[in-house]
Amino acid sequence: ETQGVVTSETIQRAFCLTEEGFTNFVSELWSTRPQMATVGSCCLVGVICQQTLFVANLGDSRVMLGKKVGNTGGIAAIQLSTEHNANLEAIRHELEDLHPNDSQIAVLKRGVW
Repeated sequence: ETQGVVTSETIQRAFCLTEEGFTNFVSELWSTRPQMATVGSCCLVGVICQQTLFVANLGDSRVMLGKKVGNTGGIAAIQLSTEHNANLEAIRHELEDLHPNDSQIAVLKRGVW
């Protein structure tokens, strides 16, 4: 890959490599700490490259941008992303499609996905 250049593809690749590393980590600990497989996490990235803002999000976080409001000293919050979690039906379907042999991939417990 070209160094010093950020694209949506380079960010996606970074997410994939992070997921792969976490999966390997959990696999290595499986025999002694199987509870690691139930740990949730979020990943939120913001990068400015050549005057372009790239954002990516997996999990419960939201990317927010603060914008100065005129000369009032106030700041307006602008939402740039949405949550990416199993509370959203589309995400549950995505998880089920990606993991067809895992009936526990998205489970409702005590009213929470």
